Amino acid sequence: MKINDWLKENKKFFFEGDLQYLLKTFFLKDYIFLYLENYELKRQEINYLEKIKKLYLKGMPLAYLIKRENFFGLDFNVNHSVFIPRKETELIVEEAIRIIKTEKLRYVLDLGCGCANIGLCIKRKVPSTEVVFCDISFSALKIAKLNLSNYNIKGLLINCELLSAFKKNIFDIIISNPPYVEEEAFGGSLKYEPSIALKAKEGIFFIKRIIENAHFHLRERGKLILEFGYNQKKSTEKILERLSFWKVKKWIKDYSGFWRGVVLEKNG
Repeated sequence: MKINDWLKENKKFFFEGDLQYLLKTFFLKDYIFLYLENYELKRQEINYLEKIKKLYLKGMPLAYLIKRENFFGLDFNVNHSVFIPRKETELIVEEAIRIIKTEKLRYVLDLGCGCANIGLCIKRKVPSTEVVFCDISFSALKIAKLNLSNYNIKGLLINCELLSAFKKNIFDIIISNPPYVEEEAFGGSLKYEPSIALKAKEGIFFIKRIIENAHFHLRERGKLILEFGYNQKKSTEKILERLSFWKVKKWIKDYSGFWRGVVLEKNG
């Protein structure tokens, strides 16, 4: 069977972006020649693609099937130990890089790093930074270590719960995409992802803890950048209302116009 024939039969089962990434990942350097060369699929390749399709139709995210995901233009290794990087988080990374460059910040914490996508992208764009990666999941840190190695990035990896391993006043900026999915929303394709990386009591349990404690670990005028759910801006504002040690510098919207993040500065 030729690749074009397989695509005609099966492209209706995939989101277009997923299908393109599947082929690019599977065929690697040969990908750009597939249509031009009218590539003849080998039997084992057909079997592989059919297996992927079967699991994909059951709802399993493509990233877990091919063990890769693209984020900020880079390919990351992923497995069921880490959550899948989302496009919305790229906006958080962009803002972090802008602030780090503008204010010449150096010491960075990727809090709850997962596959290390946030901190690794920052280090790639601003090599002068010293990035620490921490996560409660040792299995996630193994994937983070693999990704750092693949891009020849050095960074300290620490297995700890939130900020429990760190001294006071040591970071210039902390960036986190913490768990913020409410229990009742944890379904669909999310059921395949690690609940420890996504699920939070009432959605804001970890957001609240980080906001209440991160300032202890930041230097004067240090920054905290947090991602939150599309419907959690008001809840985040309520947490901040009673805390005098934060100054809100910026709220961040996602590509759909929803508020998805905040930049805070340590006040005093």
